[in-house]
Amino acid sequence: MAARDDFVKLESLATVKLGLKSGADDFFFVQRGSAAGHGNLVPSRGAVAVTGKDSWHGVISSRDLIPAILNPHQLFDGKQRTLTISKQTKHLYLAPRAGALKEDLKDYVRLGEIAGLPNQKLVAANAEDAWYRQVRSRVYSRWALPYNSAYDYGAWDNEFGAILNGRFVGVDAIDDENQLLLGAVLNTTMTAMCRLLEGVATGVEGAYDVGPPAARKMRVPDIRRFDPSRIAEVTDTFQAMREANIMPPAPSTEGKVSLLRRHLDVAVLCALGMSAGQATALLDRLYASYGRWRGGVEKVETKMRSNRRAMNALGQSRTVNPIEATGRRVWDEIRHDAPNFPSDFVAKDEVIEVIGVPTDAYIPESEPLIEAGIITTKKKRLDLKHCGRVAYARMLRIIGFAGLFEIPVSHVRCMAIVALFEEHHAKLREAARQRAEKYVSSKESVDAVVNVTIRHWLKTCRDAALARPTDEVRVEAKTH
Repeated sequence: MAARDDFVKLESLATVKLGLKSGADDFFFVQRGSAAGHGNLVPSRGAVAVTGKDSWHGVISSRDLIPAILNPHQLFDGKQRTLTISKQTKHLYLAPRAGALKEDLKDYVRLGEIAGLPNQKLVAANAEDAWYRQVRSRVYSRWALPYNSAYDYGAWDNEFGAILNGRFVGVDAIDDENQLLLGAVLNTTMTAMCRLLEGVATGVEGAYDVGPPAARKMRVPDIRRFDPSRIAEVTDTFQAMREANIMPPAPSTEGKVSLLRRHLDVAVLCALGMSAGQATALLDRLYASYGRWRGGVEKVETKMRSNRRAMNALGQSRTVNPIEATGRRVWDEIRHDAPNFPSDFVAKDEVIEVIGVPTDAYIPESEPLIEAGIITTKKKRLDLKHCGRVAYARMLRIIGFAGLFEIPVSHVRCMAIVALFEEHHAKLREAARQRAEKYVSSKESVDAVVNVTIRHWLKTCRDAALARPTDEVRVEAKTH
C-alpha cells in the first residue's frame, strides 16, 4: 500500500508539529470544576472555577485560560471515541496575562512554587518574565493525531482551535482549501496501517509512538490526485462521520469494520481512480491483514498480562527501580524521626517577610566578608539585612522551594532554624546510610539510596508547607 505512487509522505501535504510540552501538565492544564455552576463563565466576574495541581480548587479569570486538550484517552463519549473536539473543552491551558495576578491565581502560583516547579528544567526553559508565563509556541492545528496509539488511529477535528498538549501531533493542510480532504485521509484505515511502518513500537499492547518526524514520513493517499468528480463523495462521507461525531474503531481481529469506516475508505480509494469493486477487494485484504496483526499482538499481550500478574503476586514489577524502591523503604523506616522544615519550627505569630527570589539568584553558601546579607540576581540585589536570613533562604532552596520565600524577620530565629535543619539533615543521612547498607552492598548503591531517602524527606517538607492550616495567623512584612 505504501509503495503505491498515489500515496505520498504526509509532509508533502501538510505541516506537522508536536503539541505543547509544558514541563508540568498537572499545573498548566487545569480542569473545569465539576460542581454545580463550576466550569462555566461567571458573567459578573468573567471567571472560571477550575481544579488544578494537587486537587487545588479556585476561580481564575477566563482571560488567563485557553481551551486545551490534554490526553487522547479523554476524547470519548461513553465507550465511543469522538471525532470532533468540543468548543467547551474539559481542560484549559493556564496562560496568565502580564501584570498582577488576578482572582485565586496568586495562590495557585504559590502552590506551584512550593512544589518546586520553577526548578524543573523544562518549566524553566519555557519561562518568560515569570516561570508561570510560558513562551513555548502553542499549537492549535486543525487536526490532532495521537503521539501514542494502539489499535485505533485517527485525527481529531480541532475546528475551534484548542491548544494541543504534547501527547498530540498537530497537522494542518498546506493548502487550506484541502483541510477537510486531509482530515478524511488521516482517518482512513490506509493511514492507520501505514503509520505502523514509521512509528516505534513501545512494547505495550500494540502501542506505537508516532511523533512529528515519523508522522511526516507516513505515507497517505495523495489528495492532489483525487478525481475532481469524486471529491464530493469523499467530503460528504467524511462530513457524515463528523456529524455523527464518531471516530470509527480500527478493524477487529476478524477484520470487521463499521460502515462509516468502510464507506470512507471506499470513497478515498475511488477518488484515486479505483472502481468500487477494486476498492472493496483491496480493503478486504487490508482489513484481514490488520486483523491478523492485531490478533497476534493480543495473544502476546494476554501472555504478558499473565506474567505480570504472577510478578505482582510475588511483589515484583518490571517498572520499579530497585534503588528507588529501597530508598522509599528506608524513608518509611526513618520518617518518624524526620521533622518538617520549616513548618514545624516557625511559630504561628512569627513575623514573616515574603521575598521574591528568582531561580537564577546567587545565594552564598558561606558568610562573605562584606555585604553578608545580600542575594544577587542578574538584574538587582536583594538585601536581606543579615547573613542568617540569607542562610535561611539557602535552606529553602535546598528543600526545593522557589519563587516567593517566606523568611522570618528575626535573623536570630532564622539562624536557629537553619542550625536545626543542618543537624537533622546530617542525622537523617547517617540513619539512611546505616539502613541502606542492610539492603545494598556497593558504596555507589548506598549513596544512591541515601539520596533517594533525603529526596523523600525534602518532598515531605514541601508537602507540609502546602498543608499548612488556612486559619494560621501570620504577620507579613512587605513583599519585595
